[in-house]
Amino acid sequence: MQGPAATDIVRALSERTFLTFAGDETYLLYIQGFPLREFCAFEVFDDAQAWRRMQDELLRPIADAAAANGMGLLAGCLVWRASADYLARLGGRDLAAVNRNAVERTRAFIDEWRAGGEAAGATPVIITGDVGPRGDGYAVSGPVSVGAAYDYHAPQVEVLARAGVDLLLPLTMTSLPETLGFVRAAERAGLPVLVSPTMEPDGRLPDGTPLGDFIAAVDQQTSGTPVGYMVNCVHPTHLGPVLATAADAGAPWLARFRGTRANASTKTHAELDNSTALDRGDPAALARGVAELQQAHGMTIVGGCCGTDADHLARIAAACRGR
Repeated sequence: MQGPAATDIVRALSERTFLTFAGDETYLLYIQGFPLREFCAFEVFDDAQAWRRMQDELLRPIADAAAANGMGLLAGCLVWRASADYLARLGGRDLAAVNRNAVERTRAFIDEWRAGGEAAGATPVIITGDVGPRGDGYAVSGPVSVGAAYDYHAPQVEVLARAGVDLLLPLTMTSLPETLGFVRAAERAGLPVLVSPTMEPDGRLPDGTPLGDFIAAVDQQTSGTPVGYMVNCVHPTHLGPVLATAADAGAPWLARFRGTRANASTKTHAELDNSTALDRGDPAALARGVAELQQAHGMTIVGGCCGTDADHLARIAAACRGR
């Protein structure tokens, strides 16, 4: 069941299109050259120069693109891997302190940006806790129960709730049980949640569940708790046929589908895992593809994931303007 906060988020996402940030981790690793240990982007907050460069080169241009094109902004806090297993691998960093700091630094950036001009000041901003799976975001690491997933994710979810994020956004979810455990943690924390699994080119999650079956199962087993669904880490050329087939069949789950954070590359996840260089793809074609999906299926969230940067997002914002 959805509470008042979830109702407000649903209303906001229904009133206009929101732009997300880009592929934070791939930007830091391949473009900025930041030593991205365990893909933990939150460590950029420990380096004042690197954090300022990330704001100037990536975050601020994307926020400006959202404002210039009349969009809202979904502002993630770089906490995709700020959970227990990864903090332990970094030497046992404190979960509460890391997540609180990430939210505070993100909010400070947004406050500074919104004070910089009339368009920025009028742009709706939703601060999101972009939490990742316990294992790899491109592959299922092993069987996980709903209860085990709840126990793992609940501590981070509770900290993010106390830190004041507006929305939980579990990104790169790879299986149904882990997603259910996460949603139940969000329910207990009283936070709205927007679910975004990784999707393979064949329209299935890494655990083999078809996207439509996944959405229907989560809704059924949580009484429709999520405010909606999207997918990430998939190119429009892969997502398009899945949505078109569902539309032709009159699939009910499409009414719950809100958008995508697209990969820059058309490569499969296995191919990307084996890559040693960044594949930026074709930014213009990516923007056209996202805009076509938005027009065809009424998506209200558009953005970028692996391999995307400020250029990709500016093009997506311009292509989706006024749709």
